[in-house]
Amino acid sequence: MKHFVQYAFAFCALVLAAQASRAQETIVTDGVQISDITMQRSGGSLDVAMDIDLTDMKIKSNHSLWITPMVTDGNRYVQLPSVVVDGRRRSIVRERQGEELVSDNIYVRRHNRRMQNMEYSTDIPYERWMANSRLVLQQEWCACRDRSLGSETITAATMAPAMQQGPAQTGKPSQQVQPGQPHMAYATPADNGKMRTAQGTAAVYFPVNKSDIHSSYMDNGAELEKIRSTVSGVSGNADNKISSVHLMGYASPEGPYSLNKTLAANRAAAVKNYLVGNKLVDASLITVDSGPVNWDALKQMLTESCINDYRRIIAVIDDPSVKPENKNAEIRRQFPVEYDFMLRTWYPKLRVTDYTVNYNVRPYTVDEAKQLVYTNPMQLSPAEIYMVALTFEKGSKEWNDIILIAVQTYPQSPESRVNAANVAMANGNYTQAAAYLDGVPASMPEAMNSRGILAMSQGNYQQAMSLFQQAQKAGVKEAAYNISLLKQLMQADD
Repeated sequence: MKHFVQYAFAFCALVLAAQASRAQETIVTDGVQISDITMQRSGGSLDVAMDIDLTDMKIKSNHSLWITPMVTDGNRYVQLPSVVVDGRRRSIVRERQGEELVSDNIYVRRHNRRMQNMEYSTDIPYERWMANSRLVLQQEWCACRDRSLGSETITAATMAPAMQQGPAQTGKPSQQVQPGQPHMAYATPADNGKMRTAQGTAAVYFPVNKSDIHSSYMDNGAELEKIRSTVSGVSGNADNKISSVHLMGYASPEGPYSLNKTLAANRAAAVKNYLVGNKLVDASLITVDSGPVNWDALKQMLTESCINDYRRIIAVIDDPSVKPENKNAEIRRQFPVEYDFMLRTWYPKLRVTDYTVNYNVRPYTVDEAKQLVYTNPMQLSPAEIYMVALTFEKGSKEWNDIILIAVQTYPQSPESRVNAANVAMANGNYTQAAAYLDGVPASMPEAMNSRGILAMSQGNYQQAMSLFQQAQKAGVKEAAYNISLLKQLMQADD
C-alpha cells in the first residue's frame, strides 16, 4: 500500500464555488509532462482530467514512478487512482509474481526513448468542501517491492472562485475572520570556518590477488581520470588549500581473509603512489587505511537489487556468530545461485579505494559570494550564502532561490533546513516543509516557530501555541505575532 500524508490548509477562509479549475498550463518534472489539467464540477460529480506525456522520461529498469492525484482542502482529501509507470524489469516482476494490482490504478510499462502519451480521466462524488479545494499530484519513486525512494508534491489546479451574484451588502460587519499570514523566523548560520571535503569512490579495479594499477583493466582509465579530476579541481583553485587526503582500500570477499587484508592495504598504497607519482598530492598529506571486505557496499547492492533472498543474505553478513573470515563461505553455501551472480557481477566492484580530500577555502566578500552562489556554491559556507540572501527582500524570487541553493548545497545544515522550510510554507507546500524540518534539533528556537506554523496549518492549535510560546521565550520575536494570529483562529473556530 502507498502511504500519503495529510496536506496543510491555507489560513484564510475563502468563499469559493466549484465551477471550474485554474490550472498550471504545463507541469514538467522528472521528464514527465502533464498538461490540459482540468478539475470541475459536473452535477453531482467532480471531474478530473489531464494529459500525461512520458516521451522525455527515463526510468531505471527496476524502478517505478507513482503519480497519485488528490483533491484536498487541507483538512480533508480524496485520493484518486494512481498512474504507475514501471521500468522493464519492474513490470516483468510485477506480472510474474502476480502482485495484487489496485483495480482503479493505471499500470504502464515505460519504453525508454519512445513516444508515450496517455489521457487520464476520472470522477468522484462531489462534496461541498470541494468548493475550496485544489488538485495536488504526489510523485513517488519506488524500487523493488515498491520501496519508496523519495517523493514530491505539486499543486496542479485550484478551484476558481465563483462570481458574486447581485450587489455587495454594505453596512454589515463581516462574519468571516481574515487573519494574516504567519511570520517566519529565519535562522542565521554560524560561521564555523570553511573546511571542505571532496569524497568519492575510486573504483580502480584490480585483478584477483593483484595490487598493481593497470590503466587498461576494466574501467581504470576513466576511474583514474576521476581521481585526478577531483584532486585537480580542488588544488587547481587558488582559493583552496588541501590539508589532508585519506584513502581507504578494500578487497572483495572471496579468497583467504588474511590475504584480503594484505591486498586491501597494497591497493590503497598503489592509489597513494599514483597520486604522489603524478604530483597531484604531497605524500606527507596522505594517510592510508584498509579493510579486508567492504560489507557495507555489498549490503547496499543487495538492498537495491531484485534478489528475493537479499534480506537473508544481509542477515548472514550481520550475524555476529559467523566469523568475518567465514561469512563469504556461508553465503556461498546457503545461496549458491545468488553467490555465483554476486561473484561475477558485484565482487569486482568491491575491490576499490574510497578517498576523502579535505581542504580549506578562503573567506569571500559579499560581491564575490554573489558571483559564486549560482555557479559554485560549494565554495561558500552556509553563512556566506545566507549573507548573499540578505541582500534581497525576504520572500522575493531571488531570496527564495538562494535559500533553496543553501539547503541543496548543505542539506545537513539545521539553519538551511529551517530557512528552506519557511520558504516552502510561504509557497503553500507544507509537505515539503515538514520534510525539511525532519531531523532539525527540537531545541532550535527558529525551528520551534516553524514547527508551530506547521502545526497551526494542520489545525493542531494547542501544539502550535506551545511551540510559539517556547519560541518566544527563546527570543524569537516573530512568535509573538504568531501567537496573536493563532488566538484569532481559535476564536473563529469557537
